[in-house]
Amino acid sequence: MIHEQLIRQIEWLGQTSSFIALKAVIELHRPMSDREPFCNECKSIHQGEVDVVLYPCPTIQAIINEL
Repeated sequence: MIHEQLIRQIEWLGQTSSFIALKAVIELHRPMSDREPFCNECKSIHQGEVDVVLYPCPTIQAIINEL
């Protein structure tokens, strides 16, 4: 499931605080770009090297599983 599909899937919640919070998390954990399928939020820098996590990251996978 791509980022936009996930946003559309949660729209049934309406403009509730749950929707707003969940959308904020999904927006933070979006893919870097179409060419780079890595989570924009789940990267870290260790001793000058960047560690990346493939999208969908564990956070997005957990949301998808619960939906």
